[in-house]
Amino acid sequence: MKKLLLALFYTLFVSITTLLGQTLDYDNLAPHPRLLLKKGDITAMKEFSNQSPNAKKIHNLIISEADKMLEQAPVERVMTGRRLLSVSRIALQRIFYLSYAYLTTEDMRYVARAEKEMLAISEFEDWNPSHFLDVGEMTMALAIGYDWLYRKLPVHSRSIIGTAIYEKGLLPSENASDAWFFKSNNNWNQVCNAGMIYGALATMERSPEYCKTLIAKCLESNKIAQKCYDPNGAYPEGYGYWEYGTGFEVMLVAALQSALGTDAGIKLQQSFMQTADFMTYMTAPSGLAFNYFDSGMNCSAIASKYWFARERNDASIVTIDEKFIADGKFYADRLLPIYMIFGSGINLSGTKRPTRNTWSAQGEVPLFIYRSGWTHTNDTYFAIKGGKAESNHGHMDAGSFIYEYDGVRWAVDLGSHDYNRLEQAGVSLWDMSQTSQRWDVFRIGAESHNTLVFNGQRHIVNGKAEIIDTYNTSRSKGAVVKLTPVFAPYAREVVRTAELDKNDHLTIKDHIEVGDAPAKVEWKIATRAKAEIVSPQVIMLTQDGKTMYLKLNGRFSATAQIWPEHKYMECEEPDNGVSRVGFVFDLKAGEVADVEVILSPDKKKSLKLSIPKLNLGRKNRTNK
Repeated sequence: MKKLLLALFYTLFVSITTLLGQTLDYDNLAPHPRLLLKKGDITAMKEFSNQSPNAKKIHNLIISEADKMLEQAPVERVMTGRRLLSVSRIALQRIFYLSYAYLTTEDMRYVARAEKEMLAISEFEDWNPSHFLDVGEMTMALAIGYDWLYRKLPVHSRSIIGTAIYEKGLLPSENASDAWFFKSNNNWNQVCNAGMIYGALATMERSPEYCKTLIAKCLESNKIAQKCYDPNGAYPEGYGYWEYGTGFEVMLVAALQSALGTDAGIKLQQSFMQTADFMTYMTAPSGLAFNYFDSGMNCSAIASKYWFARERNDASIVTIDEKFIADGKFYADRLLPIYMIFGSGINLSGTKRPTRNTWSAQGEVPLFIYRSGWTHTNDTYFAIKGGKAESNHGHMDAGSFIYEYDGVRWAVDLGSHDYNRLEQAGVSLWDMSQTSQRWDVFRIGAESHNTLVFNGQRHIVNGKAEIIDTYNTSRSKGAVVKLTPVFAPYAREVVRTAELDKNDHLTIKDHIEVGDAPAKVEWKIATRAKAEIVSPQVIMLTQDGKTMYLKLNGRFSATAQIWPEHKYMECEEPDNGVSRVGFVFDLKAGEVADVEVILSPDKKKSLKLSIPKLNLGRKNRTNK
């Protein structure tokens, strides 16, 4: 009874706290500029650029880009396929940079150029509400310029821009068929709701009750997207879309903090506040990402991580990003000015690196990640994932992994493909059903990933692979992934165990119990190394003057194989320099097989490793 009362009290406390956190005090709405900036922030940004070499680099890049914009013509309403998104993103970058440039230099040329841009966009017939991301980013763009330059813009121009925000930004959100993002649980929710809140906060004086109602609707909708971080911060859509979706989530909450003095309860969600750790561990020693799903491979500094570092008072969150900036690995991202806002509120001197070498997560896409260290580019890195193909931006990659050893990424993920190119060719790219054309795209289907394929068939799109065990001991570290739902028609049981020994050599063990029909199983990885078959059970990989062996162990007939180059559809981008290597084996109906493949630079390495006996009920024993 005591435990029950404590549980009820805790639930009531959280509910009341959340309700209080979401109370918005519009009577104390901050004056312009109110979006992102609090009193003293402009001065702090100026001082920051003089105190920090990295901040000086970022400031100089923004000013340099703003200077180039002075001579450029305003954007035009030019569609790319069904999207206006590229135009919205250019507009957001231009207006944000020009506004920042004015606030930090007081040079009126930047105001005049931003005004010209915003007036041109205000004349567009619409901002393409049928693809509402376009509206979300465009609304944010004009809202920042309207707010940050409010006192310098001519009254007539302010009126035109404010009317455009209302009519072409906010009002289209009332069309349910276009504004389906209100019910979505992915980056669309975060980007579009952020855009609407920016438009409403910036123009609050023009239609207060309408704006208040819209903000309330957006915040209620945004709760759906916030759940995607549960239970401990992993972002289902992967590295690239974290930067997008979470970047705009940060923009949303930071605007509420500056304009209304509240985070609306968003910071109460522990999994959201933990999600910057996800990005820390998703970055490998090579400086490349664990780029599962529709993510690119290259990493760079991410400005939105600095909000988490500021709010958590933990500069280690951005240690990697500070190193990237020092090494010149940053670019003119449209949200880059927030680095100067959030970074100026952090003590970045003597930042420490993370202390844990493993990180794992459950949720929509279960993950296990291991790094041997945080100092050298040749530190070992291993990451493996579960999940299901039908997730947003999903691939048929359950059980897939990447592996870096001695400075080489031996097992790679090919990552994203240009959407418009596929869409223009008629590929039903966003149909996530079992028979969709999406899975015919080489980078998306099972054939290109570092996992298993049964009988040449697709993975089951709604079959979710769970990580059922993780371990991190002095002798070994790794994870156990239950793949059975992914291969249910062909096997009664498929469990993949990944282990790194004390030397960081990798063993992948697949326990397979075949179903009622024989199965031809392909075990493969994608690699940029040169491959050579040494024997039916051994493949040698060479890259950058280094060697890695793939060695197969199992009581069944198997052959090593280097697959021929994939026959790409005309609309696909070829993956030059990538080979698929592995082993093919035939299993009888009902057969039970334990397949071990060791990845080691030692050709003579023993195949007898300390892979623990499977215990499906065992609790995780690694750091979370």
